[in-house]
Amino acid sequence: MGVIVALTLKEAMRRRAFLGTLIILVALYGLSFLPRAFKEAFGGSERQFEIGVNIAVLFGVDIIKFFSAVLAILLCAGALTAEIERGYLAAILPRPLHRWELYLGKWLGVMLFSAANATLWTAMLWVSVAVQGQPRVEMWRALPYVLLYPVLYGTLALAFSSFLGASIASMFTVAAGAFAYFSDQFLRPIAAFFDVKLLQQIVWLSEWTLPMATLKRLVQQRVDTILPPSMDDAPPWGTEAMLRFLKPEVQTLDIVYVGVYIVAALLIGLLIFWRRDVQ
Repeated sequence: MGVIVALTLKEAMRRRAFLGTLIILVALYGLSFLPRAFKEAFGGSERQFEIGVNIAVLFGVDIIKFFSAVLAILLCAGALTAEIERGYLAAILPRPLHRWELYLGKWLGVMLFSAANATLWTAMLWVSVAVQGQPRVEMWRALPYVLLYPVLYGTLALAFSSFLGASIASMFTVAAGAFAYFSDQFLRPIAAFFDVKLLQQIVWLSEWTLPMATLKRLVQQRVDTILPPSMDDAPPWGTEAMLRFLKPEVQTLDIVYVGVYIVAALLIGLLIFWRRDVQ
């Protein structure tokens, strides 16, 4: 399996994935210095500068979540089908190599590459903010949950890749993510304010289909301490049930479900790949 992991990492480098790493590094570095640039250009108090740094950190964490997930999708979606179409798997599977070793080796290779990127990006953001005298340990506390983004999306993309082409596997994974994002960001407020039961059920279904909103809440719980004043506050009116639906509390079972979801997607993809003809 170690050989498959190494080959997967080499394949990621061959596909110029490291260029994405460098681009995000530069983007995060520039983003983190925007508050300092605005302060020097237009003035402002130290408190305003601190709030600007906090906003830059929050946006930086969102950028890391998004691009680490995109990177995992791109690498996982073509990890199996592309090699089947090129005839590589038909050549290596007759050798003393189990299919589960191949599948898990590719999964581990992509996850290691994605985790290394997310950690490197977080380190760059932390260093550039600390250089300005505003270190933020909150991003390190959120990192374990940020790392679950590429694991979640990459595992789902690899499962789709076990029976679909690379482009279709990517499309289905992105569609699932878009459904989860739209439900949480747009349908949730409408369903809460107007008490629409159908929309509430759709939001509930989206969290079971892809627990992206659960991960978002887990990350937010670690960075809420640096939120600017009044940002993301609950509305001053509304029933307790409405406010609870609008901003659900993080529970222990949330992270348990995320783990179960990832393991289930991994096993389903492995089972499909095990029974698939690769000739």
